[in-house]
Amino acid sequence: MVFKKSKAAQVWFFPPYLLILSLVFSIGLEFGYKAYPIIIGGIVQSIIGIIIASCSVGLFICSIRTFASNKENVHPRSITTQIFKNGPFRLSRNPIYLAMVCLLLGFGITFNSMWFIYFGFANLVLLHYGIIIPEEIYLEKEFGKEYLEYKSTVRRWL
Repeated sequence: MVFKKSKAAQVWFFPPYLLILSLVFSIGLEFGYKAYPIIIGGIVQSIIGIIIASCSVGLFICSIRTFASNKENVHPRSITTQIFKNGPFRLSRNPIYLAMVCLLLGFGITFNSMWFIYFGFANLVLLHYGIIIPEEIYLEKEFGKEYLEYKSTVRRWL
């Protein structure tokens, strides 16, 4: 049997699974092995964390709506027919992945938990190498100059 390689990006995993696993492990480790707190804690720190987490949820929803309004599949292994340059994609080439990392960081600050912070940085690395780099290779092949121009004007993360 011969397997055909997909024309879409050859990503390592489905990003929401990484986020879910990170949330589950962060919560489990927080209860089982309390890490050193980030700061002293308190209401100001909690409010800052809630704002970061809330903004990340808003960014995620806005990004998904951009995909839906353009009738594009959000799955990273789907074939891409267009490059988004509007909405959150004006500021970041990867607003969904940025939202995922910021959600973990926001929870870490809110709950004064280093586990969420550790997993946030682990997500950043895994998303960068396992998703973003393969997607960029695919988009450069698929869209050529148009994507390279977009890439030169909009940052990868923020």
